Amino acid sequence: MKKTSFIILLLIIACTRVWAKGDSAKVELSYRLSGIGGMMMKDGKVDPWIGSRPLLGGEFAVEFQPTGRWKSLQQWNNASVGLGATYINLGGSPMLGDAFAIHAYLNQPFYRAKHFAIGIRPTVGLAFCTKTYQNTFPDDPSHLYEYAKKDGQYICNWSIGSVVNAYLALDLYMDFPIERGFDITCSFGWHHISNGSVKHPNSGYNMFLAQVGLRYTPGQDPAWCEKHDRDVYEYPERQVPKKLYDGVEKKWDVEMSITGGVKQNYYRDNYPNMQYFGAATFGIAAHWIPVSIFKIGGGFDLFFDDYYRCVSDEFKAANPDARITYFGKTYLKESNIANCFRVGFSIQPTFIIGKLTAGIHVGFYLYDPIKNLEPYAEAKAADQAGTSLNRGIFYSYDFSKASNYQDGWCYTQFILKYRVLQHLFVQLGLKTHGVRAEFIDAGLGVCF
Repeated sequence: MKKTSFIILLLIIACTRVWAKGDSAKVELSYRLSGIGGMMMKDGKVDPWIGSRPLLGGEFAVEFQPTGRWKSLQQWNNASVGLGATYINLGGSPMLGDAFAIHAYLNQPFYRAKHFAIGIRPTVGLAFCTKTYQNTFPDDPSHLYEYAKKDGQYICNWSIGSVVNAYLALDLYMDFPIERGFDITCSFGWHHISNGSVKHPNSGYNMFLAQVGLRYTPGQDPAWCEKHDRDVYEYPERQVPKKLYDGVEKKWDVEMSITGGVKQNYYRDNYPNMQYFGAATFGIAAHWIPVSIFKIGGGFDLFFDDYYRCVSDEFKAANPDARITYFGKTYLKESNIANCFRVGFSIQPTFIIGKLTAGIHVGFYLYDPIKNLEPYAEAKAADQAGTSLNRGIFYSYDFSKASNYQDGWCYTQFILKYRVLQHLFVQLGLKTHGVRAEFIDAGLGVCF
């Protein structure tokens, strides 16, 4: 694992240098090396080691500085793009191990002065974990999916179920130029590692990490420029319209997309062959585009989650051919495909960076057969009393417990889209309820 991470790091450096060499007049690179320290968020549902020891690590990144090449980045106050490789020791516990991540990020400055800059840094990438549920289980592997506790204590890594995971982060960063070409840089923020319910267990890691490091920009170093016969690089002036809406070609757009994915829902289901369930989304939405960097609108979402054709464990005798779930969250008495469909409406604020858009959709269900089957205890009590919960569109529930007791009426989607043709885009999304991921999906869409 460490050897693979080192090779990836070398590839990042080599690729950026080759690309920059071919267009050196338009590309300016910076190199950042930072140390990492922080803590894991405690969670009563996962390993007892979490939150008890500090996290340590390091990060190396190559950043593409604003040079006027990408107008979309200048519209974001001369933002810069980075590619990074990160190592995190997860507290020194043999159950948690280490994490290695490769990722891309955006340095979005709020304010830049001669000796100070501040902004936010959203990050997305892949994380590789050395310790998972499967390789920390101490007993006979035949019992792998039968239990995670012994004598009331967790005996394995109950947080991560796969080696490959998503890596998400949002940091506040500050830069302090100390000499031409050199900056002290620091940041603090939330970092998350999980696989989005692709493989269970999957409670994931939530971390608060701080970084302190040094950035070197050769093109800002007079000695380097003199040696290489180069002019000293200066940050460009804002080359954007006086008003951001001057560059907006159209005020509205309409999008349609269809995406699909797979998920696991509970680590004990269908032992010993962990079964995957299909999931899909069809969406149609309209957006108002007031400025060139942002749009907002709303749309309808049709969701399909094949997991809800399962039957709860206590009804398996009456449904011998049905798939069984041991997860006591949804009161599923019969295998009914109608339970797999939900329809919602979502508000969709979306940020635009050239051909890339990033949206955070917040919605509510208009049709949801699952809402009257959760939480399990309440749905069972109502059924035994000969009634049903009969909830409307909106109802009270504990949003903080939505991850394990019920989905509730509110859902969220984190969406990335990239326009590959004038009217065609690829899409990657993560659907959640509270802090629990339902599924990750990917697909295509059209925009008019």
